[in-house]
Parts: sequence; C-alpha cells; structure tokens
Amino acid sequence: MPLTIALLMHSCLQICEVLRNIFSALNDYEDITLDVQKPSRPVDGVDVRHQTLARLARTCRTFSELALDVLWAHIYDLSPVVQCLPRHVWSRHRHNRSLKIDSCVLIVHWRGIEKYLLRVRALGKLGRSAMGDISQELAHTLCSHPWPFLLPGLEKLFWSDSSHESTHLLSNLLSPTLTELHLHAMGNLFMLSVLSNLGVTCPLMKSFSTTGSDSAASIPVSQAVVCGWHHLKTLSTEAVDWRALSHLSTLPSLTNLQLSFLSQNRVSSKYSQTTFSNPLRHLTIRAQSAELCIPFLEATWIPARRVSISLGNVPRSSSNETFLLLLGSRVTAQQVQAFSLDLTCDSLLTISDIMPLCSFCALEELILPSHSANLTINDQDLVRAVKSWPKLKKLCLGDEATWVTPARPQITLDGFASLLLHCPDLRTLGIGMDATSYSVVTPEVPGGGVTNTKITTLSVGASLIDNPLAVAAFLSSVLPNLKKLLYTKFEVVPHQTERRHEKWVRAAAYMRDVHMIKKQERVRLGIH
Repeated sequence: MPLTIALLMHSCLQICEVLRNIFSALNDYEDITLDVQKPSRPVDGVDVRHQTLARLARTCRTFSELALDVLWAHIYDLSPVVQCLPRHVWSRHRHNRSLKIDSCVLIVHWRGIEKYLLRVRALGKLGRSAMGDISQELAHTLCSHPWPFLLPGLEKLFWSDSSHESTHLLSNLLSPTLTELHLHAMGNLFMLSVLSNLGVTCPLMKSFSTTGSDSAASIPVSQAVVCGWHHLKTLSTEAVDWRALSHLSTLPSLTNLQLSFLSQNRVSSKYSQTTFSNPLRHLTIRAQSAELCIPFLEATWIPARRVSISLGNVPRSSSNETFLLLLGSRVTAQQVQAFSLDLTCDSLLTISDIMPLCSFCALEELILPSHSANLTINDQDLVRAVKSWPKLKKLCLGDEATWVTPARPQITLDGFASLLLHCPDLRTLGIGMDATSYSVVTPEVPGGGVTNTKITTLSVGASLIDNPLAVAAFLSSVLPNLKKLLYTKFEVVPHQTERRHEKWVRAAAYMRDVHMIKKQERVRLGIH
C-alpha cells in the first residue's frame, strides 16, 4: 500500500481482527446492495455480497488477503474455481450455458489459482449441486490437478452427484481435514469403493449424513466407513449394518443419531446385541412402519435425552403399541426429556396408542402432531396421561390439524384447565380443542381458579369456537400473562374455517382489551 494511502486510512482498519469481523458480517448480511436505489440481487449469477468482497480484495493490500479469505471460505459449487483459470482454457456452451473445457490446463495455470483453492473451507449447499454448471469433461480435468487434494483445507462438503466423473472428483475432495460430509447421491459401485476407506481418509470426521433419492440405492454405512472415526458427533443414514452400529456404540463423542428403516433396506435386517455406553443427546428414528424398527430395538439399548419418532402413512396396528413399549425400555424412558411422535396414519389415534408414553416420567417436552385430525383423546384421557408428566414444559397436541367436519377435537376448556393443573411448569402450549362449551360469560371463576403465569403464547390451530368473548374471558383468567394467540389461517380450508378464524381473531382482540383493563386496574390500585 502506498504510504500516502496508509496515512489516510484510519488505524482501526489496519487491525486484522477488525477487518475480519467487518468482512464476515458483510458476507452474512442478506440485504446488501451496491445501489441504494435498487434492491439487492445477483448480478450475472454472482451474489452481490461476493461482488463486494471481490472489490474489497482489489482495493488495497491491507484488505486483499482477509477479504479473499472470507470470499473463498465457503463456495456453493466449483464454478468459481473454473472461472479463475485463464479465459482461453474454458468457455460456456452456446445452448445450456454450462462450462466446458477448451484447452489443456497447464501446471502454471494450476499454480495461478492455488492461492484461492487453499482458502476454501466449505463446498456445496443443501439442495444444490456442488458440481455447479461444469461439464463432465471439465470435472475430469479438475481431477488432473498436481496436488494430493483439490481443496486441501476443505472441512465441510455437501455432495449430490452420482455420475462416474463426479464421483472421481469427489474422491479428490476427501481430504484429511474434512470434518463434515453430507451425501445425497445414489450408491453405485464406484461410490462405495471411494467411501470404503473414508474412516482412514478423513479421520477427523465429526458429522456424516447420507441419503439417496432412491432408498434402494442408498449408500450403506458399514464398519469400513466409520472404523477410523473417533470424534464423530452426528450421524444420519438410511442404511447401517450391525458392525458399524457396534463401533458407534463405543464412541463417547456421538451425540446425535438418526436412523431410517425402509422396506428396501436389506443391510439392516439383522442385528446383534448392542449397548451404547453413553447417552445420546438426540435419537431420531424414521420408518415406513413400526414393524421395521422392532428388530433394531430388540437388539439395541440406546439411552437418549431427546427422542423423535416418525412412522409413515400406514394403517393402525398393534405393533405401534408394541413398538412404543419396547422403545421405552431401550432408550431408558426415565431419562428422556423430550419426545416427538408422528404417527401419520389414517385411522383414529386413541389414548391406548399413546399410553406407553406414560413411562417417560421425566418428559419436559412432548410433541404429538396430528395433521389429519385423527386424534380422539378426550378430557379424561388427557388428565390420565398428563399426570405422568408433571415436569412438562412444552406440549403440542393436535394444534396442526384442520378439524374438517365431521372430525372434531374432544378436548374441551375443562380439560384444558385440568392440563394446567397437573403440569404447572408449562411454558409452551399448542392444543386442538373444542371451545364451544363456553358460550356465555358467567360470574364463576373459569377453570376452578387454576392459573398459569408462564405461558405467554398459545397455539389453538383450527380449534372449534362459538362465543369469542366467553373464550377470551376464560383464557384471560387461566393464562393471565398470555400475550399472543396463534390460530390457523382460514385459507387452509376456506369453506369450513373462515368463520372459525374470524371468531379467534375477535377472541384475541377481546383478550387484549381484558389485559389492558386489568393493567389499568392495577395502576389504579397501586399494584405494580
């Protein structure tokens, strides 16, 4: 930098930490624009934030290195790498605008872009191909680089391409520095051979997930893949064999495990007795039916603090109850603090289906989504269940259902009050209920005097309502600190929920009025 410019620059802008924070904030800022008269938008396919960082890198030597570090730290695809090569080496296809190779890439060309490749720490993005718009021939050319790895400092990689050329390129990206790998690709023989030594190639792996667009071709996680991982924290897979599971059970670093059991998964049909030595922070199980999970649970003891279960669209079966009973013994129900159960079945969901959850006595969070309004739990059933969860702080029960006629919720405001009585620590509540029983305002204290001062937001979804004023009076009494009432927009089912939506809007307005009246009364009485 010339001495005259350096003297004019503020001393703060010569501190590396300050510049790095400024450039990082600039890269994360969504609304940046180069023109105050126009909104921010990509120009020629390039994000305005990246254009700004590139201009800063060309401003002066003080800015250059740090701006380039931030600019190249995370690239969404490999197109910028290609575009840094000399212009005569590549061009865009006339019809599909993809990048293609026009000339041989010499060693001097590779040396010219080396300073950029060394800066890349993350490649790819969920839902986006890391290959970008480069051709298969160009992908093959990128594999001819003169170094052991194309991006030697890569730490995070998202990959969703399955062709032979792209898999070859993937093998050139699996460097020892990689700590996070997300594969969304078909499992072909070349892919399996590349991943067979992943535990040795990438020993620092902390997060690994693999999913395929075709479950039958999902990439299996075998012992060969995970054998060298001793720092793994998160694993998500659609196929895992028992040997790999046995190794995972010994990892003290593993905190999050997501397993999917699909009918096409042959690799996970047999398991040996396995006990996880350390409790997981979060266990997620996805399956098309409960039957597919039972062999795994019968052979595995896997304690966890948070458990999420999602079963596919299958008819009601006695195996659902068997599955939940078995699950309670295998995850150590008394230690589970959060539980989410999504039974996406068309038949009715009764209290007997969820009674096995009563063994989870330490629950602080319970989510039972019901999108199809198949929940048939009444007031007595609700009280019977919640007595087992005295520590409950968050409950979601049927507030996502639309309750289209003839289906209707069976929990009333009386059951709502009983819920507050038996779960005094509730802070977050979403519930589908029938509030039509309170049709008039009476001098009696609503809910028998039960109050909860911790709940400030209540989600009622498309709950039934008749008299908005009576419901507002009830909720204002039992939830004196309630500030926000969430309800389903009537656009979901216009012909049935429009009037219901309008009534909940009026109830929310009445509650605000009641809150203001109480506030004025406290001021008048000198109560703060």
